[in-house]
Amino acid sequence: MEIAAALEITLQDFPGKIAAEIFTRGCNFRCPHCHAKPMLEGSLPPVRKEDVLSYCSSSGWVNGISICGGEPSLQPDLEAFIKEARSIGLAIKLDTNGSHPEILEKLLAEGLIDYLAMDIKGPLELWNCSCGIKCPAEKMKASILLAQFFPQHEFRTTAAPIARPDGMISFMTADEIGKTAHFIAEHTGCRDHQYFIQKFIPRANGLLDARMEKFPKTPDNLLSAMLEAASKWLPAAQLRG
Repeated sequence: MEIAAALEITLQDFPGKIAAEIFTRGCNFRCPHCHAKPMLEGSLPPVRKEDVLSYCSSSGWVNGISICGGEPSLQPDLEAFIKEARSIGLAIKLDTNGSHPEILEKLLAEGLIDYLAMDIKGPLELWNCSCGIKCPAEKMKASILLAQFFPQHEFRTTAAPIARPDGMISFMTADEIGKTAHFIAEHTGCRDHQYFIQKFIPRANGLLDARMEKFPKTPDNLLSAMLEAASKWLPAAQLRG
């Protein structure tokens, strides 16, 4: 496992757990608003998996581990790491962009994930813009279908500025968030999913696309309008951040 960074404890990222959090190195997307630039560039010193697991087993209070990225499904030994973590009594949360449904399918079949969180990059027509690449849309759609069969799952969208095809950059709109929620409900045939609309928070000299750093946090009135639009399709939608 190439671990670029780790947090000793998080009380928010893994619902119901006192969790450690690791951030794997590398990602196949280049989302312009992404905060993980140092992890993708490899500028941070690596963290040893042995040190992470030793800390978790000896802490006395950590009962879960949240695996984030980058994109964890790119790690060839992800399954082995998860099995090792489970062997010391840790529950597992996995964050993913959904680009490798075959990995999710295997983890699901083996019962290795307790909580799956998947990013949904806005409505379909914005996926390429939001991902910063020509995204593997069919694979992401397959992962959305798989996600609902994990013991717990959530979908989430960061209400970020979008570099649009015409060259303009503007915040995702409430209507676009509504279309995202509509797509999730229609694609899965279910309206009961947890869906989080996450606030965009700029970071100086830290985003993949420096142009995004000129934008403020997602305005509260826009977030409220987004929640109203999403709740029409996914009644359990919530704001986060």
